[in-house]
Amino acid sequence: MKKIVNIYLIIAISILLSACSESDYELEKSVFRPDPVYPSLPEYSEWGYNTFGTYYDRQLFIYNDDKVPAKMINTGGITRFMLTGNMDGVDHYDYEDYKKSYYPYGDMSMTFELPGFLPETYEDLVQLNDTLIDLTGTGMQVVTVINKDTVEMELIKGELEFTKAQFLLVDQQPIHVILSGYFGYQAVVDGIPISVSHGRFDVGVGEANFFRY
Repeated sequence: MKKIVNIYLIIAISILLSACSESDYELEKSVFRPDPVYPSLPEYSEWGYNTFGTYYDRQLFIYNDDKVPAKMINTGGITRFMLTGNMDGVDHYDYEDYKKSYYPYGDMSMTFELPGFLPETYEDLVQLNDTLIDLTGTGMQVVTVINKDTVEMELIKGELEFTKAQFLLVDQQPIHVILSGYFGYQAVVDGIPISVSHGRFDVGVGEANFFRY
């Protein structure tokens, strides 16, 4: 009888661990809900949908399902907020058709340096709640990489706003910090002014995508 009880206990634990693993996986996925005004962009949200999007001039820079959409990196005394996805150059499209058939223009990342903010763990990211950052301020830098080529730019003006930074709780325990907000800026690239507009993000940062080294 004791052996049977142990077997049942092992089965129950296995089911529980499997459910937790599946739940964690679901939280890592991205959920696209189109913006009612700019339907090629995800709507602004605060639910941890793991999405972001913006227009780089008229080209679309948006998350994809193959790469981690956001990372927070604290290294060398500098904290960086990194968004990674694709630039595709399409203004409007049906997102489901896009995922099935459209070949992206290229890999792209956009990284915002956050001077003076040095979180030790991902839990510290809640300190960003209701924070507005002038991208032309002292120590600020925006680094854009397209197809492994770094875009040299001189910022004219711009802002990064963390409108909401909140814990995502599972069984009353924090497993992510959901960062939601807006960004946009103007810059000069190769002597030509460009504009990054209507940027928004709603991403989860936890143990897997918070880095400190």
